[in-house]
Amino acid sequence: MTRRRRSPTAGTIPRATDAVVRPLPSPSTGSGLPFVRLKNQEDRRVRRGHLWIFSNEIERAADGIEPGGLVEFLTSRDERLGIGFYNAKSLIAGRLLDRRDTPIDAAFFIGRFQHALALRQRFYADNAFRWVHGESDDLPGLVIDRYGDVCVIESFAAGIDRLLPFIVEAVKSFGPWQAIVLRNDATARRLEHLSEDVRVLEGTMESSHWFSTDGILMAADPLQGQKTGFFFDQRVNRAAVAALSPGKNVLDVFCHTGGFGLWCAKAGATHVLGIDASAPALALAQQISEKNGWAKRCVWQKADAFEHLTHSKETYDIVVLDPPRFAATKKNLPEAIKAYVRLNALGLKRVTGGGFLATASCSQHVSRDDFRQIIARAGHESGRKVKIVFQGSPGPDHPVRPSMPETDYLKFALLHVA
Repeated sequence: MTRRRRSPTAGTIPRATDAVVRPLPSPSTGSGLPFVRLKNQEDRRVRRGHLWIFSNEIERAADGIEPGGLVEFLTSRDERLGIGFYNAKSLIAGRLLDRRDTPIDAAFFIGRFQHALALRQRFYADNAFRWVHGESDDLPGLVIDRYGDVCVIESFAAGIDRLLPFIVEAVKSFGPWQAIVLRNDATARRLEHLSEDVRVLEGTMESSHWFSTDGILMAADPLQGQKTGFFFDQRVNRAAVAALSPGKNVLDVFCHTGGFGLWCAKAGATHVLGIDASAPALALAQQISEKNGWAKRCVWQKADAFEHLTHSKETYDIVVLDPPRFAATKKNLPEAIKAYVRLNALGLKRVTGGGFLATASCSQHVSRDDFRQIIARAGHESGRKVKIVFQGSPGPDHPVRPSMPETDYLKFALLHVA
């Protein structure tokens, strides 16, 4: 395609007395899509593999682009960067889908989904995992979790919302499915000025859906549970904690529907106490423990985590802290770090000498160095001597894109406590 460089009008430098300002010509994109042109030097991060373009990096966009509309991204020299979608109302104004000139249709998504599925099938024998992990699977703004024959779709961007018919058509080609659920109620959608939308797109869905993972008969509530109903990202870390649990008593704080506690029960823990603020999640944890035959060894209690850890005098061989995201933005990072330190200090006091604390942070803005400092400060404030014996991340169904540190969000550590 012919490249047009932005340059002053041919001829001499305009005089200060000239009254006419000639607008820069609009480039003709090879794809035929509207253009979005970046400022000078603002293309370097994208060229290195990042898929986001921020609003302050854009010099000019074609007129009339609707939120989430497909566009062709160009450098300041009108060199092609790729195809993606654009939302002028969002801080993340652009998200790149492909660096080639390719149609964005159902066939495009079928290809991406097949590639993502093949990777998961290299690691998992069951059909319960995160099938599509957004940017890490070259599908920015899209998450798909699979629970056996139920598929749950999450959109975080206006562009994904607009492409949803193609996405659903592609998902259906991998069926048959009992249900395909749309779970668009994440707070991140507010940054794109999008409404909430939770519904069954295809098939039928009951309040709880049973599926098998790691030899455990699990249940999730894709319509009302947290996230899409279950947290697949701690799978590897649950196994690490469970390996230490035979014959031990375990406290699972922020347990949701059982998570770490159930994995420990399966491995042979003598007693599991799960603490969470959600009564529906605890009720489902009870059903799961009953279905698997562990009900006599598991107790699920509704309580505030901080209050319980503050007032409890019991100690446990293993304490698990898997809190929700405390740092939603960089702005509240200092307060979030204080909360993480306090939580971990309280948790350490509940560990029997020689026991273990398993702790995590799913806050993207908490760096790995921040996480280590949190652990160090918590050890000091609690008066406990700690050693990190295992450091974890999400499993292979949550791959990390090296060029996008934002995809490396989950930090996990297993501490030996003296």
